Amino acid sequence: DKILSEEAEKRLTAIREFTRLGSGIRIAMRDLEIRGAGNVLGAEQHGFMEAVGYDLYCKLLNQAVKLLKGETAKEEEFETAVDCDMDAFIPDSYIGNEFQKLDTYKKIAGLSSEEEFLDMEDELLDRFGDIPKEVTGLIRIAKLKLLAHKAYMTEVVIKKDRIMMYPHADINVNAIPELIENERGKLKFIRGKDPKFVYKDTKPHSDCEAMLKKAEEIIGKLMKEG
Repeated sequence: DKILSEEAEKRLTAIREFTRLGSGIRIAMRDLEIRGAGNVLGAEQHGFMEAVGYDLYCKLLNQAVKLLKGETAKEEEFETAVDCDMDAFIPDSYIGNEFQKLDTYKKIAGLSSEEEFLDMEDELLDRFGDIPKEVTGLIRIAKLKLLAHKAYMTEVVIKKDRIMMYPHADINVNAIPELIENERGKLKFIRGKDPKFVYKDTKPHSDCEAMLKKAEEIIGKLMKEG
């Protein structure tokens, strides 16, 4: 008849969630999130990992080590934002538990490679079932954000009839003329105080799906040519 502590409830929830064969590593990871991973050189435990999630914690730690070594890449020195008029969230009908939902948001935000995105999709299917379109939209926008960041874009705005992309100073300018020529007048580079790429489509679209695909295509070409 004793009252369970919040930490004990979290541990029991983790055990209940991960009951399949091979779930031991997932239980261990959740345990690390609950109690904290400790400092790098000592045995002291802390809660920072619980606040940001294990995957993002590892990414932040890796960035800090690179910074101390002087190995920070140029694309890590600025932030990239993506604004797209489409549903991109985790509905309550898919993940009802707020702790699990926040944990999933953090994991998606911390993904840094195509392999990690595939693993994330497999994990969602395994834990919660078929992925709804809102979560698929969230993952696609996260992928586009990562791609745009690697292509030195600080912001990408996607509407139903146009795309606006704001480049960082380190973008590969040599690839711009050929890219614009290949798009047959639909893509323009506007110079000025806030230079930007603007892509306009004459075809009406009911949603941003087609324009999102086009943004992925343009940024992919820019990276390949760079």
